[in-house]
Amino acid sequence: MEQSIKIKTEDLKPSLLEGLRKYFLAIDATEITISFSTPKKKSLRIETADQVTERVEKAVKNVEGGNVVSFTGDEFLQLSKLMSSIK
Repeated sequence: MEQSIKIKTEDLKPSLLEGLRKYFLAIDATEITISFSTPKKKSLRIETADQVTERVEKAVKNVEGGNVVSFTGDEFLQLSKLMSSIK
């Protein structure tokens, strides 16, 4: 017999694990497989060497031409929090 039990990470408590251990012993389980999943992360776009070079050269021209944005450390932290809350 094969069974699946899904548990969220925040629900993993010693009492739950002990209960599962007792359950597996009671049903005489001979094998237990544990698997996990993680949220999918956004993949980076794949660029050719020419595309990377073009993007870097454009950035250098922007900096040299004064086309830049500046902010304080506190402003950066605020922006970081804002950006991490946007999905």
